[in-house]
Amino acid sequence: MQLRKSALTIGTIVFLAFSASGAFAAGKPAKKEKAPELPPAKVEDIHVGGLWARAARKGEKTHIFLTIENKGDVPAVLRGGAADVATFSQLVKFSMLGAYLRTEMVGPVPVEPKEKYTFEPGVVGIELRDLKEDIKRSDVLPVTLEFTGDVLIDVEVEVDSRTAVRYPPPGELPPAKEKAY
Repeated sequence: MQLRKSALTIGTIVFLAFSASGAFAAGKPAKKEKAPELPPAKVEDIHVGGLWARAARKGEKTHIFLTIENKGDVPAVLRGGAADVATFSQLVKFSMLGAYLRTEMVGPVPVEPKEKYTFEPGVVGIELRDLKEDIKRSDVLPVTLEFTGDVLIDVEVEVDSRTAVRYPPPGELPPAKEKAY
């Protein structure tokens, strides 16, 4: 009986200590401090190159592939793109579903300071859906890329064949990864 009373006393003391400290106190939860927001990247710090897309027919979809280099000190975050030739566009990543290559929408793509990010076939791209007209090899599409902070960059995208596969020039290739055995 004495052991039971001492256990209750200890429990009461612990409860009062926690309730006095605010850990179990009723009311509003403590506010989480937000990390300070970084200013958006500047247009002059964002360099876009290697833009191309595959040819497609009216009503189909195509993908834009490119390389973005951020020469600034803050991340450049690509939110999407727009082209007059398409009804809408979105950032997508590619994945295999059995024998089929499928696309799924992704959120904004950050490009870290002093880094490059390459949108490649089979990895990630900007999807132009429901084309309003045929686009064929050697056409040039005006496209607007949208970054956070209302940074808009107008670019021209070269259209290649329907089955084209391009790789970055040798100087832009990522370092080779060691094979795991």
